Amino acid sequence: MFARIAKSYDFLNAVMTLNMHKLWKREAINKASVNMPYLKKAKILDLCTGTGDMAFMWAEKPQVAKVMAIDSCLPMLERAERRQIKSKASNADKITFMEADALQLPFQDNNFDAITVGFGLRNVKDLDLALSEIHRVLKPEGFIASLDLGHPESGFVDSFYRGVFLKLMPFLGQILAGDQAAYKYLIDSLETWPKQKDLSQMFWDKGFSRSYYKNIMFGTTAIVVAQK
Repeated sequence: MFARIAKSYDFLNAVMTLNMHKLWKREAINKASVNMPYLKKAKILDLCTGTGDMAFMWAEKPQVAKVMAIDSCLPMLERAERRQIKSKASNADKITFMEADALQLPFQDNNFDAITVGFGLRNVKDLDLALSEIHRVLKPEGFIASLDLGHPESGFVDSFYRGVFLKLMPFLGQILAGDQAAYKYLIDSLETWPKQKDLSQMFWDKGFSRSYYKNIMFGTTAIVVAQK
């Protein structure tokens, strides 16, 4: 599905979020960067990197020496690599794009100073296993920040969100990307995606020392942060 929409993925993200997704991604990175002032040559993992938005943002930070950006969708990675080749920023060389599975990370234990994932954990086949892998490869005291769709706590907002906004997505997907089914998946995946407070608790249960969440856009989107 993601291979089918790779060409229009960035454009649809900009349209459906009024281009605010980039602000949200930077905020997630900032929350995972709390330890950055105390680090030199930090090593970062960006899971489910897609076309690389968050990887490029990480590379801008002077304390970051290496960004491993992984995804299981090769067409997405190919677009990310083309962006890297065309980039005029010298820091883009910090990024290595790699085809890999978030459920079986090809990295040693305690390997990364920080981890981010933008709109990706909701798509893994086994969320519990993905969190275990994140905990394994993250260094002690390192942060993970996950940006994804949320569940509004207000009944009124939730009704509008599900009854109006989410129902528009498949039609926009058909009009702008020619793929209604792919964007209907966004609605369907939300049904099994945990509430942000429950995802935060899942990080606690995996052995993280702290976890919290921040609602964005009335809880329709959320950042869940945890520290190992």
